[in-house]
Amino acid sequence: MDTRMKFAFHVSPNLQSSNSTQKIMRNLTIGLLIVFAASDIYYFVRWGAAFGLQALLLLGCSLITTFVCEAIFAKVKKENIKDFITHSFGWVTSLILVMMCPITIPPYAVIIATIFAIVFGRLVFGGFGFNIFNPAAVGRAVIFASFSGAATASLVTTSATPTTLMANAFNWLPGTEAALDAYLDSVGGWSSLFMGFYPGAIGETMSLLILLIGIWLIVKNVIDWRIPVFYLGTIAVIAMIIAIATGIESWHGVPGFIWYPLLHLLTGGVIFGGVFMLTDPVTMPTVPSGRIFFAMCAAAITVLIRVKGNRPEGCMYSILIMNTFTPMIESALDAPQLKQMKKAWTMIACAAVFAVCVGFYDATEKPQRAIPSELKETAVLVMNTENEGKGA
Repeated sequence: MDTRMKFAFHVSPNLQSSNSTQKIMRNLTIGLLIVFAASDIYYFVRWGAAFGLQALLLLGCSLITTFVCEAIFAKVKKENIKDFITHSFGWVTSLILVMMCPITIPPYAVIIATIFAIVFGRLVFGGFGFNIFNPAAVGRAVIFASFSGAATASLVTTSATPTTLMANAFNWLPGTEAALDAYLDSVGGWSSLFMGFYPGAIGETMSLLILLIGIWLIVKNVIDWRIPVFYLGTIAVIAMIIAIATGIESWHGVPGFIWYPLLHLLTGGVIFGGVFMLTDPVTMPTVPSGRIFFAMCAAAITVLIRVKGNRPEGCMYSILIMNTFTPMIESALDAPQLKQMKKAWTMIACAAVFAVCVGFYDATEKPQRAIPSELKETAVLVMNTENEGKGA
């Protein structure tokens, strides 16, 4: 009889997380719903029932489209439809996509964008866990490219969101105290930018709430803190370089290298993107140091597109661009630990140099020191629209 002892062993890693995929996606869904609910309440209270109901309609259309697409895919693959949908987490994509859309976007545009997000952004790759691009960003790119001018005729809102105004009127470079004051007066001041109390993308504007939700998700180990911290931090550093190099003036005693980075962070969807999109577990690198490189490069591309591309946003495209580099990042860091650390530090240093170069390159643009004439027209539109919204 063979008396040799047999050992049972498992391949590393041996440490197991208490977080399951179901728990992670549940907490992420809760966070997204809180932001959506807060935004919808704002539209109900500030702009009227038509706007609040529009947000709910858009979410309903996206969710139904997602479930139909996934049900058809499950049927074709001869899988249980209920199990496939509950383990695909398509509703997370729908929530993110809708919150990236302006309130005035028509339902048919959201339906088409959702089809692209779910079918071409996820299912054609094999479903959840196999996609290489962030599905919500794919859907938003479709809207941006094909339906940017489409709007629901019954909803009246301003002709320009703060991001569009910042891009078109200032090229993201308001250079004087008077220019910044004119911009802030048209959007409701720093408090509106911080709280999200202005019309724009349905959920992207709630900066303070998104940051609080992000902290909660980090504590719950749902997202990696490295992504939002290095993404937002790199954007702030690049903006500081631009402010110093271009000689942006102080604002009521606050130096330009302080208020200008804050303006970049609070205008548009970079906080939303850093918390909810770049942290997508499927499309970001798995190695922690790779995530730092990923976030820093995305930040540099975001600011580059904003200032040099003169676009209202750069976050969405930076995410899609960096998604294509995720396999390369993974391959580069696939090495023994000591060699991996050396490569990681080299890559992070390269990302830092890239970010600094972007800052100085963007600084070749001239700051807008005059108050554009259209800014006064926008301010009048804001006042008239608010009055119409309250009377709705």
